[in-house]
Amino acid sequence: MKKRVNKNVSKKSALSGAIKDLEIEISELGKEKREIQQSLNKISSAINVDHQLEKEMQEKIARLAEKEARLNQKKKNLQTDIDRVSDKLNKIAKIKSEMADI
Repeated sequence: MKKRVNKNVSKKSALSGAIKDLEIEISELGKEKREIQQSLNKISSAINVDHQLEKEMQEKIARLAEKEARLNQKKKNLQTDIDRVSDKLNKIAKIKSEMADI
């Protein structure tokens, strides 16, 4: 009868040890999960910051493109004015030349 008791005790002891090992492993996995979750949260936050920065840069590019278009139009208008003034100066020079011939 003692052999049976010893077998039951050793079985319980082995099961108890296995359960403790599983509890330790579960605890370590929980810790690892928390660390991974924290890392994921940091990365997610960084991505959100990057997305916000990208959005701001795109808006800035759009504003600069609009400004460039306005400046190009202004340049075109000024070139037109320069051409018109140049034509007038040429006409004045021609008239002066004709008057000098008289």
